[in-house]
Amino acid sequence: MVKKYDIAIIGAGAAGLTAAFTGAGFSKKVVLIDKNLPGGECTWSGCIPSKSLINIAEEVHHAKKYTPDLKVDTSTVLKDIQDIIQKVYSGESPEVLQKSGIDFINGYAKFVSPHAVEVNGEHIEAKKIILSTGSSPMVPPIEGLDKVSYLTNDTIFKEKSFPKSMTILGGGAIGVEMAQALNRLGVKVTLVEKFERILPKDEEELVLMIQQRLVDEGVTIHTSATAVKANQEGSRIDLVIEKGGKETTVSGEGLLVALGRKANVSGYGLETAGVQYDSKSIQVDEHLETTAKGIYAIGDVVGPYQLSHMANVQGITATQNAILPINKKMDYEHVTWCTYTDPELGRSGLSEEEAREKYGDSIRVYEHDYADLDRANTKKDSIGKVKIILDKKGYILGASILGDRAGEIISQIQTIKSLNINLGKLSGVIHPYPTYSEVLVKIGKKVYVDNLLNQPIVKTFNKAKAGELPAKKIGIYGTVAAAGISIANMAIKNNIQPKLGVENGRLQAVPSTPNAVSSQSAKADKFVPAWPYNGSKEEAKKNLIGMLKGYEGVSIVQVQENYVHAIAKSKGLKFKDDIEFYFNDAAQQIEFRSASRVGYSDAGVNRKRYNEMRDRYIGISTHTRNA
Repeated sequence: MVKKYDIAIIGAGAAGLTAAFTGAGFSKKVVLIDKNLPGGECTWSGCIPSKSLINIAEEVHHAKKYTPDLKVDTSTVLKDIQDIIQKVYSGESPEVLQKSGIDFINGYAKFVSPHAVEVNGEHIEAKKIILSTGSSPMVPPIEGLDKVSYLTNDTIFKEKSFPKSMTILGGGAIGVEMAQALNRLGVKVTLVEKFERILPKDEEELVLMIQQRLVDEGVTIHTSATAVKANQEGSRIDLVIEKGGKETTVSGEGLLVALGRKANVSGYGLETAGVQYDSKSIQVDEHLETTAKGIYAIGDVVGPYQLSHMANVQGITATQNAILPINKKMDYEHVTWCTYTDPELGRSGLSEEEAREKYGDSIRVYEHDYADLDRANTKKDSIGKVKIILDKKGYILGASILGDRAGEIISQIQTIKSLNINLGKLSGVIHPYPTYSEVLVKIGKKVYVDNLLNQPIVKTFNKAKAGELPAKKIGIYGTVAAAGISIANMAIKNNIQPKLGVENGRLQAVPSTPNAVSSQSAKADKFVPAWPYNGSKEEAKKNLIGMLKGYEGVSIVQVQENYVHAIAKSKGLKFKDDIEFYFNDAAQQIEFRSASRVGYSDAGVNRKRYNEMRDRYIGISTHTRNA
C-alpha cells in the first residue's frame, strides 16, 4: 500500500518540527518521519538538558557562597533534568502532532525513488520532500578512544549520576558550558582545547574574561593542546595530550568528547534521489533546494550554523519555498548566538576583526563595561562588557556581549540590526532602571552625538573653526548651511546632560544657563521655594510622581530613595530640560532644580513650569490628605 502526502519531512528535530507545523499551517498533508521520538538533539541531549543543568548548577554555585560544605547528589540532578525533558517533549509528542494534522512515523526512511521513501516496509510518496536528518557528535580517530567508555552530549544525560572527575575534550560552546556547570556541581573538571583559547569563534577579549572566570572557579584548562591517545584502567580514563611539543597525561573518571557535530548523511539512500552531499553537509542552493528538484534540506545537515534558531528559520523558509510559487532566499546576514556560561556570552553579526577586514577603518567601535551599570553593581563579583561595531553612519555590523542577561540584550541588538535602525535612535528610548539593557541607551547616546558630529555641515564648520578650511570654501559652505549649523550645534549641546544628582545632601549647583531655577540657589533671580512634604515622605513621593506622570511632555527617567529625575521636551524641536527633585528629610521638604540643556528655551520656561508643577503637587497633596 502506498501512502501519498504533499510534504514528507525526514527528521523530527528543531528544523523538521518547524517545517511540519509550517506545512500544516498551509493546510498541506504532512508526514514527519524519524527513527527516534520527535524533538531531536535539542530536546533530548542539547539545548533543553544542557540549559537545565546550567540553571541547577548556578543555583548550587550561589548557595555554596553561603554554605561552603554543600554536597550535591548528581543522581537527583539528572532525574530533574529528565523530568524537564519530558515536560518539553509533551508539547511535541506524536499525539500533539496528530492534533495539528501531522502524521508521525517512527522508523528509518530510505529513498527508493526521487520522490518516494520506504519506512518500516511502507511506501511513502510525496510531492515535496524536506531532509532534516540533523547531526551526531563528532568523534575523532584518537588512538585507543574506541576502547574507552567516553561520553558525548548524546549520552551524558542518560547517566545515573555524574563522575567525581571529568576530562572534557573540546573548548567550544558545549564543552565550556558543561565544564562550568559540572565544576559547580562538585565534579573536578579538566578542559582540553586545541586552539590558543576556548570559544575561538567569539571576540578574544571577552573570551579571555570568561576563560579566567572558569579558572577562578576551579576548572583546569589546557589550550593549544591536542589529544593523541586514550586509555582506560578500571574507572580511570587517561588522556595523553601534546602541548608545546611535550606529552602530558590528564586523568578523570569520565571523558566527555565535545568536538562539535557531524552531518547525518549516511543510510538514507540520498544517491537514489539524486541528492549530492559530502561528509560535512547536503548541498543546497540559496533557496535550500538540493540538487534534486523538489527535495529540500534544512538544519544541522546543511549548516553553516548548527543552531536551533537557525534551523527554525531554515524550516520556515524551505517549507514556504516548497509550497509557494515565489521562492525566498535564505539570509545569513543576521546571525546570532549565545553561549550560556555564567556570565553569558552573546554574539550578533560580525566581530571587530571581521568588520575591519570587510569595511576597513571606517567602522566605529563602542564599548561599555558592566562595571558602569548600576544593575550589574547590585550583584557581587559581576563582570561583563558590551562591544558594538557600527558602520560609518551608525548602523550595526555586529556586537558581542559578555555579562548577565547577554542573551536577552543581544536579542535587542539583533532586532535593531535586522530592522536596519540606526543605533543613535536608542538615545531617546526609555528603558526601565536599573536594568542591564540600559547599556544600549548609554551607547546609543554616544552614537547619537557622533552621528551629529559626522554630519557634513558640522564637520565643515568644525574644520573652519579649527582653521583647517580655506577662506573661499568657508563663505560657500556658510551661505548654504548657516541656518542648519546653528540647529545642529544646539542639538549636540542638547544631548549633553549638565551635572546632575545629589552631592553632600544638596542638588548640584544650578548651571548658568538662562531661565535655570533652583530652591537651593543663592541667586535671587534663580531662586524658587522648596515644596513641603504635606505628610510623610512616602506620601510626598507618591504625590510628586503622580503629578509628573500627568504632566504633558514630561517623562520620569530615574527614581531613587531621595531623588527623582525627569525630562521635559519642548513641543517644537523636542529640546530637553532636566528637572530634579531631592527629598530633604531633615527639612521635610522637596528641593527643586530645573535647567534647559541648550540654554536658550522660551523666556522663563523653567520658572513657569515650576509654578505649574508646584500648584499641581499641592493640589494633589491636599486632595490626598482630605480623602
